[in-house]
Amino acid sequence: MSEKEMEMESPPSYVCNMQLTVDPSEKPKVRSICGPDYDQRSTESDPQDDFFVDVENVTVKFYITKTKVVAQVYPNCMTMAEVKQDISRKFEVDPAIILLKQDNQLLCDNTPIHSTNFDEFGIHEFQLELNVPQGDNTKLSLHVYYDKHRLPDYLTVHISGEDTEDGKPKNVVVEIENAAIVKPFLCGYKDKHSNKEYLDAFTQTGPYLDKWKTRHYRSRDTQTWEQKEKTLNTAHEQSVQCFLDGINVRYVSTANDYVIVPGKYQTFAQKERAEQKLEKILLLQRNWRRWILWKHIHMRANEYRCLVKNRLDEEQQYEECVEKRVERTEQIKQFPRSNDDFDMLFAEISRWKRSELKRIAANFEGPARIAEVNILLDKEIRLLNGVERQRRLVSLAMEDFRKDQLLKEMGKPIEWIGYKDCKIHLDLLRTQRVRFLTEVYKDLRQTLDKEKRLELLGRVMELLLDEACFPNFAELFDLFDREKNLLIYAKSCDVEILRKRQNILFFELIKFQKREHKSNVPSRMCIVCKKVKPYSQFAIRTRQSHVDTCKHCYYLKLVATENTVYQSILRCIQRDERKRKCTTSFAFVMQQDDVRHMLDKIWHGHSALSKSENLSELRLPRWNKSDDWSPWNCVCLTERETRDHYKIDNLEKVYDPKFILYVGNCHMLARNLFHTLAAVATEFQETGQWWKVGMNKQRSSNLNAV
Repeated sequence: MSEKEMEMESPPSYVCNMQLTVDPSEKPKVRSICGPDYDQRSTESDPQDDFFVDVENVTVKFYITKTKVVAQVYPNCMTMAEVKQDISRKFEVDPAIILLKQDNQLLCDNTPIHSTNFDEFGIHEFQLELNVPQGDNTKLSLHVYYDKHRLPDYLTVHISGEDTEDGKPKNVVVEIENAAIVKPFLCGYKDKHSNKEYLDAFTQTGPYLDKWKTRHYRSRDTQTWEQKEKTLNTAHEQSVQCFLDGINVRYVSTANDYVIVPGKYQTFAQKERAEQKLEKILLLQRNWRRWILWKHIHMRANEYRCLVKNRLDEEQQYEECVEKRVERTEQIKQFPRSNDDFDMLFAEISRWKRSELKRIAANFEGPARIAEVNILLDKEIRLLNGVERQRRLVSLAMEDFRKDQLLKEMGKPIEWIGYKDCKIHLDLLRTQRVRFLTEVYKDLRQTLDKEKRLELLGRVMELLLDEACFPNFAELFDLFDREKNLLIYAKSCDVEILRKRQNILFFELIKFQKREHKSNVPSRMCIVCKKVKPYSQFAIRTRQSHVDTCKHCYYLKLVATENTVYQSILRCIQRDERKRKCTTSFAFVMQQDDVRHMLDKIWHGHSALSKSENLSELRLPRWNKSDDWSPWNCVCLTERETRDHYKIDNLEKVYDPKFILYVGNCHMLARNLFHTLAAVATEFQETGQWWKVGMNKQRSSNLNAV
């Protein structure tokens, strides 16, 4: 059986007092749930066949006590759980505490009514009890049953076969109408001494007006009225009829009369159908509007659920990202590897120092403050020495890895995009030489047996004969020859120092190129270290006017900061601009030092809305979504505020005018600080010349399509 059929056959969750009024021959048959009792003494091994019963209305009596009895009518296919649901609604109690018993035996919820015992008139009698804990005053009240809900009682009338048409006895379920009313108070007075109430006489035997069913009545209440006849003269002219003879009649009309012309003959059924036409139209329109409203409500509810689900998913994803970020930060602090990781440790030490200085300034004065500052200085020196010591150890441990990465990059063939986005690889002789010597270099660093080491040294010395142009060729060849002689003639020797020097010189051999270097490399002198270096070793920044400081000196001049935070903010800006397909945005020109300068000098290191100072949550989204990102078209917000900001269509309707003015002032300051970028924007974008930049087809080819 499919799931849909099971849903159609399952009883409703909200059960009302249902009755069946169909012909007995058309009544459905249902499968019996509880069959005959199992006889343990039976020797029959075959299961009994399922039997069916006719669905019909039966009378059910509920004995609350011996004197309190209520009766209801239910189809015999209903289960005890459905009966409990209906009884709990009428008595206003919880169905879970209702117990149904028959002959002092508890009935299970899956038992249908037709599986229980009944008397000779087909009446099922159950004991109705409550299973309530101690201290609970819940009880079955007949006042709620009769007075509040005004529920009727039912009884079964047995008709013998002599009084029926087919000669078969029948049980007819009869509803007892509850016509009791509370008579209204019209007027009266109360005696102060005897406290007796004297009311005006009023009698009424009919039910409430709202329960009248006038269309089912063939008579109405009347009052006796004395009829009197009186001759009156009309106060206005009216038409009259005069008999001319026995057949003809003269009709004299007036100006106020109107003529009724008989139309097409119409039967009573046609007339009734025409009168009900408007009612049917209204019924169709009402149901159509109801369906439209139902559909609209369900669509809006589905949209609301989707919005709530998306919001919860975003919150969960954001929390997971925050947890991963915290774990990654803690891992970096425990096991630093790169320069940015050590800069983060230096920044932590700097923040700790500032907080300690504030504490000392607030709690100490005079000599005590000087002593605390000296203690703080000693602690800072120990911390900085420990971080620098760890930095050296990591640098030594990562030396082999950096060498391998350098050799891997040097051995890669040259790649570029050619005609029709064709990817071209050019493998030169020098790249092949680097890959070949890299394999030999890896073998030299391995620990081998004496025989294999001698074989490797012989092969390497043969290879070195082709590299005679290497400046340190003689020294390298002599080192290999000395190690070979030691391994052959000495019984025990330590050659680790020789092998370290061999690896260093062989690595230099791999990097050595036979071609002559150009002597006219553009270079200039650094104003800090006073050394002449090529332009490639100088730091180029967005806000600088001329090149003056090399990268090493510029790095030493900077204060220790969390560069990873500013780098992540810059990546978020560039990622958003790529999604919007804005390749000409200034986001791809900015550097992490520029982002740090914007956050510190323009936005003062906190969100413009919530004033949050957590750098890991700050972002720089667009202020106006329709324009490209630039330092004068951004605002400092948190990550959640950024998502809400991008959902705003009209900024003036959402933000306060004072806040808009504050953001505009910050944009003017950013335009002043990044005046070089503003000049570029004026030259290329506002003049319409930006399309001439970067239009080389080979440079703008789609690499993902290859």
